[in-house]
Amino acid sequence: MGDKMSRIIVYEPMTALTDLFIALLGLYFARELHEWYGIRLMNTHWHWSFGFALLALGGLLGAISHGFGPHFPVVVRMTIWKMTVFSIGFASFFLVMATLHHLFPFQVVKWLRWIPVVLLAGYLFVVSRDDRFINVVIFYVPSMLFILLAMLYSKFSLHNPGAGWISIGVVISFIAAGIQVSGFDLHKYFNHNDLYHVVQMVGMYYIYRGALLINDFGVTS
Repeated sequence: MGDKMSRIIVYEPMTALTDLFIALLGLYFARELHEWYGIRLMNTHWHWSFGFALLALGGLLGAISHGFGPHFPVVVRMTIWKMTVFSIGFASFFLVMATLHHLFPFQVVKWLRWIPVVLLAGYLFVVSRDDRFINVVIFYVPSMLFILLAMLYSKFSLHNPGAGWISIGVVISFIAAGIQVSGFDLHKYFNHNDLYHVVQMVGMYYIYRGALLINDFGVTS
């Protein structure tokens, strides 16, 4: 038994560890948003919270995949990875919905929500057939670009302080995605995935700080 346990190897320990940190951070931010507002939780806060929870799920699945994936049968590895990319897509969807609830009245959002719903369905179809990370980025970047433009508008036209924090967080997230796609490694034990995760955590923090200050459309306090 002891010899068998000794052969269990964590294949990408730093990548798995930083993924796990993303999971813990996402769960913490999701919980804090709920506890901060309590019964006053608005539609935008609810969606920010679920977005963070799904980022946490993606981080946890990524940690399992990078750390122990080679131990699993191929079908299990493929399932875990697909669940990972699915969770990132759903997280992006909830972050976009949070932004819509901040910018538009609820009755308008009821109609506008079909746009991200259709885009999410398209994303899930594509990655179910081709789950390379580049396809995740192709969906993720336009979603985050929309959030960035919306928050810049909110910051400079509506003068919402939370929008500034979120804008910075989104820019940091773009930098993180660029690092991941570039393949830039700091060290053989700290590769582009690890650096991507660390930078992404900084972006998550700024988005969380902004989400605490964001309200639904028309709500001023």
